[in-house]
Amino acid sequence: MNDRITDTLACIIAASAYCFLCFYIPYKYPDMPDKFFRRIEAVIPAGASASAAAKILENAGVVDDAGALVREMARTGLDRRIKPGLYTLRRSTPGGTARQLEKAKPVVNSAALIPGSRFERLAALFTGDGVSASDFCAAMADAENFYEPVRKWLPDEPRARMVFLLPETYFVAPGPGAEKSFIASASRLWYERVGKDIPEDADAKEVQTRGVLASLVEGEASSPDERPILAGIFLKRIEKKMRLQSCATVIYSWAERGVKKTALTYRDLEIDSPYNTYRNDGLPPGPICVPSENSWKSALAPQESDYLFFFADGKGRHVFSETYGEHLAKQRSM
Repeated sequence: MNDRITDTLACIIAASAYCFLCFYIPYKYPDMPDKFFRRIEAVIPAGASASAAAKILENAGVVDDAGALVREMARTGLDRRIKPGLYTLRRSTPGGTARQLEKAKPVVNSAALIPGSRFERLAALFTGDGVSASDFCAAMADAENFYEPVRKWLPDEPRARMVFLLPETYFVAPGPGAEKSFIASASRLWYERVGKDIPEDADAKEVQTRGVLASLVEGEASSPDERPILAGIFLKRIEKKMRLQSCATVIYSWAERGVKKTALTYRDLEIDSPYNTYRNDGLPPGPICVPSENSWKSALAPQESDYLFFFADGKGRHVFSETYGEHLAKQRSM
């Protein structure tokens, strides 16, 4: 009998609590459910500090005091391991918010930047996040989106800045702003692996020129050991006032017109484009693709040799020659 009474009382109490929470509180305090019970989405970008993350959560309405949240994160060590991504949280105290962050599994998207990518491919990485090509171009035009030590070397042309993004797979929070997180992460990695070895007082124009050279090396060579040789040949040809005659620049010139070329004819070499190094002297006016770390380092430290000519052997490598006669003879023997 007592058990039945106990069970009945428990049911009555539970039902009363349910009605109180679901009906009375919403009626009496209509703003409370929206403020305390709803889920709040907030994006913490890659590289954000604990204070920046706390401010984002404060602005989103998750917590009232960003400073208190930072102190709580520091106390638990969370300030050193905050993960980027899209969080879904409930409004809470600083301690409660820190616990939510600790247990959360933020949503992130991967963006793979492949060596040799053209600018259009970069812009297409974030179309699923509602980022248009013009949005991406605008983000590239804003130097503030780049890692701070890189900014002094950036060219004015947004598209040309792609050489300062290092190919790698990046994980960024989805949604608007994904492209900015990507640029920040990719330019930071470029600096850590390439830029830190460039003298701080290096002339910006010279660094940009090496970036264009690196893009040509990337477009020409698939074998890492050949890239320093090709970089040296290009620079020597410029010094001797010889045209570079890079097939990669011709392929790029046709691609700019929407025509994909995998093999070139002599007629293809006549395309009228400032990027066509068969028709124009020196380097093209800008990069033709995103260079790899290896291509960048080859452009910064080219290998000296007596070679002046080269051609592709059709198997992924090149045949090098010192004289034009030797070059023609090797072509005929292939």
